[in-house]
Amino acid sequence: MIVESQQVPAQAAAPAAAHPYHPPYRPDIDGLRAIAVLSVMVFHAFPGALRGGFAGVDLFFVISGFLIGSILIVNLQRGTFTFADFYARRIRRIFPALFVVTGATLAFGWFALFPDELAQLGKHVLGGAGFVANFVLWNEVGYFDTAAETKPLLHLWSLGIEEQFYIFWPVLLLFARRRRRAMLLLALGLGLASFLVNIGGLHKYPSATFYSPASRVWELLAGAALAWVRVHGCALTATARLYDGTTAAIDFASPRARNVQSIIGALLVVGALLTLKSTRPFPGWSALLPVSGAVLLIAAGPQAWINRHVLSNRHLVGIGLISYPLYLWHWPLLSFAQIIEAGAPARSLKLACLGAAVVLAWLTWQLVERPLRGTAHGRAKVAGLAAALLALAAAGAAIWHAGGVPDRAAVVDNKLQQQDLILVEDRANAAACKARYGFASPYEYCQLDDVTKAPTVVLIGDSHAYHLVAGQTAYWRARGENVLLLGTAVPFFGYPDFGNEYQKATPKMLDIALGTPSVRTVVISTAMLLRQTPAEKALLVPALRTTLEKFTAAGREVIFVTDNPTLGFEPRTCIRRAAVASSQTRTDCSVARKEFDAARAANVDFAPVLKDFPQVKVFDPASALCDAAKCRVLRDDALLYRDTHHLSYRGDLLVGEAFARWHAAQR
Repeated sequence: MIVESQQVPAQAAAPAAAHPYHPPYRPDIDGLRAIAVLSVMVFHAFPGALRGGFAGVDLFFVISGFLIGSILIVNLQRGTFTFADFYARRIRRIFPALFVVTGATLAFGWFALFPDELAQLGKHVLGGAGFVANFVLWNEVGYFDTAAETKPLLHLWSLGIEEQFYIFWPVLLLFARRRRRAMLLLALGLGLASFLVNIGGLHKYPSATFYSPASRVWELLAGAALAWVRVHGCALTATARLYDGTTAAIDFASPRARNVQSIIGALLVVGALLTLKSTRPFPGWSALLPVSGAVLLIAAGPQAWINRHVLSNRHLVGIGLISYPLYLWHWPLLSFAQIIEAGAPARSLKLACLGAAVVLAWLTWQLVERPLRGTAHGRAKVAGLAAALLALAAAGAAIWHAGGVPDRAAVVDNKLQQQDLILVEDRANAAACKARYGFASPYEYCQLDDVTKAPTVVLIGDSHAYHLVAGQTAYWRARGENVLLLGTAVPFFGYPDFGNEYQKATPKMLDIALGTPSVRTVVISTAMLLRQTPAEKALLVPALRTTLEKFTAAGREVIFVTDNPTLGFEPRTCIRRAAVASSQTRTDCSVARKEFDAARAANVDFAPVLKDFPQVKVFDPASALCDAAKCRVLRDDALLYRDTHHLSYRGDLLVGEAFARWHAAQR
């Protein structure tokens, strides 16, 4: 149990001082910071070398909660706390390095990134400068989200959670300050609630649980609760019954007990870094490993053996001092290397990026952070830093609003190919179509060529139907038909949803295609080569048979579209980044035809089913994209794909032209 020591730290017992309290420096905490940042860096550069290295962020959360919690508790009890002083200190601590790194990232992106990439970076600059990056990234999670490695400011999600916590935490402590234990009970109560939110939402809402402050602040509150215990000089004691029936008191504040605490804490931290996996939902129960380890290490105090001899090592302390700018610098460098190299960079390049991050972090600490952190000319510094970050946020917003400024000199040479990378959508048409059919959820999607008329042709399927809609619409419109796209998942009757919300909406879509009297033709397209699980494969064949039976029995002309070739590289690698001297296309922008045919042969075999329905026509998009040797990604300077398996708008039109020739020959 917690008991209060008679000896209260001098800082807490002293009468109100003129200056706000700041906790005494502990080199072991800087050493723990170094462990945290180095773990994250190694994980980001070489995930296989330290698969749980991402837990370094959780160590940062506990450290922050402890240090800032100590400052808040003591100053509130002394009467030296003011919101103006607290947030001014946060601004002088956080803004300088954040402005430098974010500004440099945006500046490099201006010259190196394509419009869609720069537009996303502009949005992330706005989110990072506004300390809402976690919400921005959470909102982006979805099927068409870009890879995490290509988001240079992805790591600002953790900074967002921290600063959101420090908006409401001082306010809550202010109301609890008059009762000594109220602060501790508040931290424990809110921490427990946050932990339960984390556990409850982990599997059903993994993205929300990862990015939401509601499910992460328990980690900061663990540090804050420890701060209360340390500030009030509390010691943990327990009684143990010995073998002879007598009892003995155990003092957890004794040197031996503190050494045991630090050893257990170190083992928990090391265990987390070595055993956690990014492929499993996080945080959940797994986060107790790094959080408990950090709490025990900090609670052990600077004199515990591991804290004194390992964490206080001058090399670790040196890294700890620059840990904040180092955390900020390392990820943009690795991310830009991934973008420019169009894939995982070479080991030597990753090491060079980490080395550059250390140098830049030291320079930022020496030339920017240290001069601006002091209180001299405090108001001017705060005003200048706030204005600078506000201007940076405005620049990010303007670039985002301008769609990545596609007319920049750095990218204008390849403007048409860059546009091929962008998803083209007629949002007004989609809204009108959804209104016509009463589609209210995001899982119900449609487009209708002429929304004032009934459809005569239905194109139904997932995103591999959507990326055919432009070419299909152009062909059928020329024949006087009206095309309705119904965007769903696997467009087969009787196929289970496996918990997929899009699949749950599929039966309604299929009923529309089957039950609309004006519809004469149904075109079915779905991404078969991406369906990999045995359960999915086993049920696809009978579901397709049922679907073809229903449509043919209703007298519909049925056209089954086989899947298009899937790429083993990003199509944007086919475009040279003119402003980056080292940039070059590293592929011939094609897929060997034999590789595509082998992949198709290894997939679900629909041939027996289709053979039983000779009236069903089968169209192969590969006829437009491939010759006997290769499937092309570039043709006449047109980029035919926008990602590894979706056609670009111009690729869609090219396949549509091939479909027109094929369909005319069928009649």
